[in-house]
Amino acid sequence: MFKVIAFVKRADGLEIEEFHERWRGRHAELIAASPAAKGLVRYEQSHRSLRDYEREDCPFDGMATQWYESWDAFIDMYSDTEYQATVGADENDLFDQQALVAVFTEVEDVIVERPAGLTAPYTRLCCAVRRKPGMEIEEFHTYWLEQHGPLNRDDADIRKFFLAYEQNHRMRSDYARKDCDVDGVTIQTFASARDFYAMALDPIYAERINPDELKFLARDNLIWLLTDAEEVILDRRG
Repeated sequence: MFKVIAFVKRADGLEIEEFHERWRGRHAELIAASPAAKGLVRYEQSHRSLRDYEREDCPFDGMATQWYESWDAFIDMYSDTEYQATVGADENDLFDQQALVAVFTEVEDVIVERPAGLTAPYTRLCCAVRRKPGMEIEEFHTYWLEQHGPLNRDDADIRKFFLAYEQNHRMRSDYARKDCDVDGVTIQTFASARDFYAMALDPIYAERINPDELKFLARDNLIWLLTDAEEVILDRRG
């Protein structure tokens, strides 16, 4: 199984509320009802929180995540004529396709397990990461998973802020695409945006985590947004 994670931006002329209403409404319904989507295992939307729009340094409105069992399932869906006539046409009206940032990833590596029974409301940090210049692909992925993830998990002063934390590592085969320079996506769950900022501004974070991030991340080239709880459109996982 693999995932497609896409950071989406609304089309020009769409107001924020209108975009989110259409994305979770008509667009989600079109995908869920499409016969061509039979190979889509799970689909969820992460809508940017309205409060996060106060930051003007992020142009994106949310993140879509889709799970597939095979490449054939993915190709069959997107090459289907009826799918393109319905879902594809709606995507062209809804999204700024030129701004789309999409990456194919392995199934998530769980760093901090999500608590059983966790229910909304909560806040998620959705962040597309890029490795620092000069760092090799395998070196980056190994460091992110084996060093940086456990550093956050095993430091009690930092771990206390997380409800959940996962890493989504770009599939090595996806690096053949030259139109994407994202190496993966981290998703961190917090009780609230206040908890996220409390962690980010904590002196301990500055002392222990920030220096480690500089070892492997292009910190000035991240895409990040705070979203509300993910909205599951369909889930066919056994």
